[in-house]
Amino acid sequence: MSYLERKTGKISRINSLPNYTAAGSYCFFSQCIQLNTLESKDFLSFIDIKKPYDEAYKDIIKFGPLLSHEVKHWYDAHSTLWGLKLLKDIYCRRNDLYEAEMSGISTKLPHFFRQKELYDRIEYIKLPEYYSTVNSKANTTKPWKYEFSAGIMFSKCGKPSDRSVFFTRFTNADGELIARVPFSLCSLLESSAVAQELNGKVRAIAMLDDPVSKKIESNNLSKSITDELYNENLVEYSVVAHKISNSFNISDVLESYNIAAKLTRLILNLTNDVIILLDPEAMLLPKFEAFVIPYKNALKHIDHGAIFSLFVDALDSQYQSKGTQVSNENLENLLDSMFKEYLGLSCMDIFEKSKVEVKNICTPVIFDLSKEHLNSSLKLGQNLHKQLGLVGSHFINLDDNFIPDFMLGDGTLISQTKPEQKEFEDRYLQLNEYFEYLSNFSKACIV
Repeated sequence: MSYLERKTGKISRINSLPNYTAAGSYCFFSQCIQLNTLESKDFLSFIDIKKPYDEAYKDIIKFGPLLSHEVKHWYDAHSTLWGLKLLKDIYCRRNDLYEAEMSGISTKLPHFFRQKELYDRIEYIKLPEYYSTVNSKANTTKPWKYEFSAGIMFSKCGKPSDRSVFFTRFTNADGELIARVPFSLCSLLESSAVAQELNGKVRAIAMLDDPVSKKIESNNLSKSITDELYNENLVEYSVVAHKISNSFNISDVLESYNIAAKLTRLILNLTNDVIILLDPEAMLLPKFEAFVIPYKNALKHIDHGAIFSLFVDALDSQYQSKGTQVSNENLENLLDSMFKEYLGLSCMDIFEKSKVEVKNICTPVIFDLSKEHLNSSLKLGQNLHKQLGLVGSHFINLDDNFIPDFMLGDGTLISQTKPEQKEFEDRYLQLNEYFEYLSNFSKACIV
């Protein structure tokens, strides 16, 4: 439980993304980072430069990677087309509600379908548990066998829809199902954050002077990465790395996460007019024929998880299957070639389209409700979008980049911009109250 939940006595109903230890979380609705298991004394130890590095290592590894994980979520939410569009919609829709409440009971509400749309966008970051299956008793052998599959989602009326969902099924040596997990937007966002976290750990270990300690820590990290990769309860975090490893024959798990992080940023920066140009039938080998129609259906709904799966299959079809190893190093060049051939657009062309849309989104709002916070966030986001690029790097060095505000488990707010702590807490509370309204409104949409 976070400090703010303990303070208010109210459990947040928003699907924030807790990291796999639940030691920290990022809320895509209130934009708040909370590191629940760390306190001010841990932060002071983390930034203490008087200690020799090897002595400070335990304090650094305790604090730094967790912070990096949650901050990467913040960057994905504040420096991509998808994130900035969601950010602005949250505050615009909240203002719509505020203005309606101020206008009174006779206010016309033809635009209130956008409230429902916003609620669904937040809820569908993490697909409902119905679409995932876990059988811990079957997790008896490693490595797992795998099989890709596709199914359909149900409509709000409980009927089969035309929207497809893509899965990986993991089984043991006897063919028993260990887990079935969908490619959700949550899985993409987590792969990006896990890549950031793991690279932070590798970087911290590399700075150790003692060769014995460095070897021990490196071995421990390798073991923990493998354990987490084959933990059926964490498969939502690792499913995209599994697909990349299996599709591109990569044994280095960190390499797979790095590729996943870049693909995630690319997908979050694509404009809808580029997405609808994607042609699974042309881009995929015959071995993927069964997925062509499901991919086409998913693209109509701008399903980010499906787009990720499609790009991995397309890279397999166009390069990996033809003898060109897909890697973190050559990924952007391969994507550029693939886009030129099948879309008639280069990565630069696609990024220009993204920048135009981001510029339009980041136009300052004129309404008063949270105007200063929103406009400053949009201005910063537009700059970060341009700075970090279409595909970007798998790792953001936080020594040289902005670190957003975050709250520790003892209620300490750490900030580079020095705002009032009340401002951070008020935003969390107000946005949680607004989300409760969205949830209740969604339940009211029953006709």
